[in-house]
This record gives sequence, C-alpha cells and structure tokens, in this order.
Amino acid sequence: MLKFSEEEKLDSETEPWLLGRNMLTSSVVKGSVSFIYIPYTISGHETQLNVKFNYSNFVDSNDKKYYSYLFKLSQHLGHYEWVKVSYSLLPHLYLREYIDRDNPIYYFYDSSTFFSIENLQVQYSHSIPFKKSYFSISYNLQKQYYNGEFTEFDLDINGFKVGIYLRNISHIKISANLSNSMADNISFQDGHFSTQTKDRGYEQNRFWVSLSVDDKYIPIFNELGTSFSIEKRAFSSALVSDPLHRGRTHTDQKFSLWLKKNISKKLDVKIFGSYRSRSTNSEVEFVEGLKSFNKYDFYMTFTYQSNFNIYY
Repeated sequence: MLKFSEEEKLDSETEPWLLGRNMLTSSVVKGSVSFIYIPYTISGHETQLNVKFNYSNFVDSNDKKYYSYLFKLSQHLGHYEWVKVSYSLLPHLYLREYIDRDNPIYYFYDSSTFFSIENLQVQYSHSIPFKKSYFSISYNLQKQYYNGEFTEFDLDINGFKVGIYLRNISHIKISANLSNSMADNISFQDGHFSTQTKDRGYEQNRFWVSLSVDDKYIPIFNELGTSFSIEKRAFSSALVSDPLHRGRTHTDQKFSLWLKKNISKKLDVKIFGSYRSRSTNSEVEFVEGLKSFNKYDFYMTFTYQSNFNIYY
C-alpha cells in the first residue's frame, strides 16, 4: 500500500523507520454516504446537487486512514447534454516516511509525509449520432500541497480530458477517454535548500478504456466489467543536480476486473480486483529500481440504496 519498490521492501527489513507505524500491506474498509437533491429550476430540465463523503480505514496502518468530500452541481440542457461543476477535497493523505533535506540534522531525522488534494472540474457533455451515446470534454485544476517539511513537492496540475461513451449496443457498455496533464512545481527554487536542486514538474498523457456486459451474457451475475489504462509521464527537470527527476519517464499500466450481483432491489455486492505496474526509465540506474513497483488490490463492496422524497 506504500508503493515500495523491491529495493525498498528489502531496506525496510533493516531500516524500520521507512515503515513508520505501518505495514507493507493492509486490508482496507471503505465507506461512503451521498445525498442527491434534484430541484427543477429550469422547466423540463433537471438540476442535481450531489454531496458525498468517503472514508477509508487501512486496518494495518495508523497513518493511512483518510476521508474526502465531493460537491457536484449538474444542470441538464438537452438530450444527453449536461454542464457539471464539481469540487472535491482530500485534506490529509499519508504517503510514506522521508528524510527532510531542509533540516540541518537530516542525517538523523525522518518525517511522515502528508499532502492534500484539492480538485475543481468543469465538464460539458452532448449526444452523438449513436443511440444512447455521448461525448464529454472537461477541464480540471488540481492542487497537491504537502506538509511543511516537504513543500518542495507542491504541484498545481492543469488537465484536459475528452471521453466517449457508447451505449448503442444492447447489453454492452463501452467507454474510453484520453487526457493530458501539465504539472507545475510551484515551490521550485523558492529559497529552500531542497527546492534549488529539484523540479518535480511533468507532462502526462493517459488513455483509459472500459467494457462491461449485463446478465444476458453472464446469467449468474448482473454485470461483468473490465478496464485498462496506460499513462506516460515525462518529468520536466533539466537540472544536472536532480538525478531523481532529470530525464526520467515512466509508464504506468492498470488492469481491472469486476463482477456485480443484485442481492435485492436495494442491496448489491461488487467484487473488484486490479493489478497495477509502473516501469520507470531514468538516466540513473538506481532511480529505475527506486520508482518502479507492482500493486495488487482486491475489494468487495456492498451498496444499499434508499430514496427519501420530499414534495413541496
């Protein structure tokens, strides 16, 4: 769960400070609650206000537990035509233990690394000449800000995404999107020692595709789905003093598979598994081993749906 490379897994056996109060792996309990308010502010067109709270409890980690909020306002304009504005905040997410290079006694001092993720997105979607299908375009501004010891990694990330969602084939759903992100390391060379020799800015391109079928093809379950994503990131650092980022690229791939079963009209269960692999290329060999990793996830999710209607 800490995304350690094979080298770091071995180091953690002889240098326990790398793990802090955590284990290398953990089971996770996740929960979420959402509220949707649907007034009709424009005649014949639905308005949606969605508020959602998420919580994740990593059983074998004292640091990794986190929560997040989502606020989304959606306005229907026409057939498969929507304008959506959303804001999300994850205020406190543990990453791992690092040495603080700005500390004059850093050779004997390590710190827990935390950061927050603040996200603002504007999206527009419209129908295409296929039955029940549409496209979407969106702009996203994300801020990743770290705790005081590690502000040299603060990022402002501007992203654009275009997606297509095909529902014209009976019992089959096909979705795909392509995105581009530009990350600006806003604390680069801001006066701290560590920011003089590191630039964490990057450009990233990502492609994602998903395919799912319903119970016509899998009689025991109500849905079977699979997805695949691949992203390529190139860091912008040109500093000779920055071997960690200079000339570094990586390819990150993720494959997911899930099954869904309706237990009753209000309760369903979803079994989800994924495999993620990151392969890093660098001018310096040790960086390739340090930043490459494999990660496996397995989840079982229970969802209960209930409606509470107020008429006025």
